[in-house]
Amino acid sequence: KREVKKSLYIVIAGDRGLAGGYNSNVLKLAHAEMEGKDVTVLPIGKKSVDFFRTRKLPALTESYAEAADMTIGDCFSIAKQLAKAYLRGEFDEIVIAYTNFVSVLSQTPATLRMLPLLQTPSKETRESDILYEPGSTEVFEAIVPEYLGGILYGALCESRAAEQAARRTAMDSATQNADEMIADLSLKFNQARQAAITQEITEIVAGS
Repeated sequence: KREVKKSLYIVIAGDRGLAGGYNSNVLKLAHAEMEGKDVTVLPIGKKSVDFFRTRKLPALTESYAEAADMTIGDCFSIAKQLAKAYLRGEFDEIVIAYTNFVSVLSQTPATLRMLPLLQTPSKETRESDILYEPGSTEVFEAIVPEYLGGILYGALCESRAAEQAARRTAMDSATQNADEMIADLSLKFNQARQAAITQEITEIVAGS
């Protein structure tokens, strides 16, 4: 852990709209957390790329503009590059912004700090009896990038599931609104037609 002077934010959004507040919610959350920080962004998804390009925030790369095309290999490749950049001191913290899939009707944007890894205090004071071969440093240098890759892939899967759920809910709501509008217009049309027929009958009766 060290003083945070330079931050990197990985922001996962969708490639298309028509998903309710899915894109706007996570982008607003990420942008709000970036306020006042020296930030570089790694956008994933077309909406994320466009959002930060419009705001002229520096991007590490725009190579991942299609979130749907991201693979597990891409996630582990990114994680290894970011771990190396962190060790070189290019960034003092790395944060990922994504959307949690709570249920089909509920998706919540969230942020998670990937680096530095914070050790959870333990009540147990006994010394560890774990032996590392060839050494603890070498083991953690191999494990940590894999761990970060897993976090990134998990966040990507959560976001993709949340996007599909949000889109389904938005489309269902749009269908219901359209059905209500059609029913309302049909009623008004029938009332106008009935009024015209009544008017014609009244004129015929009056004329006869």
